[in-house]
Amino acid sequence: MAGKKGRRGWGWIRPSGRSKKRWHASYLHDGARHNAPHTFGTKLDAEHWLSAERRLIDLDAWTPPAERTAARKAKPITLATYGKTWIEQRTVNGQPLKARTRAQYEALLEGHLKPLGAVPISSLTPAAVRSWHAALGEDSPTMRSHAYGLLHAMLATAVADELIPANPCTIRGATKVRRKRKPVILTVPEVAKLAEVIEPQRFRALILISTWCGLRYGEVTELRRKDIDKDCAVITVARGVTHRGGCFIDTPKSGLGRPVIVPPHIRDDIALHLKTHVARDGEALLFTAPRGGVCDHLNDKTFRTHFMRALKSIGREGVTVHDMRHFCGTQTARVGNLVETMERLGHSTVQASLIYQQAVSGRDAAVAEALSRLAEKQPSDSD
Repeated sequence: MAGKKGRRGWGWIRPSGRSKKRWHASYLHDGARHNAPHTFGTKLDAEHWLSAERRLIDLDAWTPPAERTAARKAKPITLATYGKTWIEQRTVNGQPLKARTRAQYEALLEGHLKPLGAVPISSLTPAAVRSWHAALGEDSPTMRSHAYGLLHAMLATAVADELIPANPCTIRGATKVRRKRKPVILTVPEVAKLAEVIEPQRFRALILISTWCGLRYGEVTELRRKDIDKDCAVITVARGVTHRGGCFIDTPKSGLGRPVIVPPHIRDDIALHLKTHVARDGEALLFTAPRGGVCDHLNDKTFRTHFMRALKSIGREGVTVHDMRHFCGTQTARVGNLVETMERLGHSTVQASLIYQQAVSGRDAAVAEALSRLAEKQPSDSD
């Protein structure tokens, strides 16, 4: 039997389905074969289920999967209970949720989804979901769409678990965010003025890196000395930090790190910042929080205070910290093509082959040079 297709060291995994490939898992125990209560979207998820079953056996806490499924169906499971388990067991590409994602899901479950928390998932109807969604209002469209998306994902798993016959989340477009605010794009001279007047001046490099290299705020505030090459020509974006419920350091939002060529006209500023404000240790952060903070990283609330003050001094208001990244996207699009823009900003929609093509072409260096030429050509407001 060891040579049969699908046989593992313990248990079996085999393809299930024709049009859309899924995976079925089973194993032998106590002289009988036990099947997973549902199929799995990936082979890795099926392997995780088998590992969990093996662990129950080793802990002497095992009962037949069919009995557990029957018990779940006999006792109504509330959304709060199911959601908590769902978050604990959720995987993405076979990996557990990142800490920041898990914290966000838990906050949504305890916040926006709380009105549905005591409702058995078997009792959730399309009408109940629509009523809940309407009651959320439109003051926070992003969080509203995230909450609906989370509910839809949870109940999709409940369908796969055969706990409910169909997903009651049927509102078209509910996961799309209709943004009321459009980004405010600074001009090149305004960026130069902003960097000049920001106080304290240790934030000058933060503004220049954000605007001309396009890093997300969580990426730029997790930069360390080791991420800047000796000539300050390349920044390696390998991590990001978030402050939701604490300090969480993980891979960037796209899940992939990237090298970013620094436009030549700001390299001296970065070199001066490293010399003046950053410890010599390779792990030293480029931008640190005031003493007494929750963690060593500069959080956006602290920086925003100085940022808004500097904006006001140059006669520009209504600009957000994230608008600095929009500035880079706009300027890069003027001198580079679509692929180069997405590469520079670290968007995950570019296929790996295009990323490799970009890496060997050396075009990112040309884009960086062009950005500096663009800055040099812009007249100052005093001209």
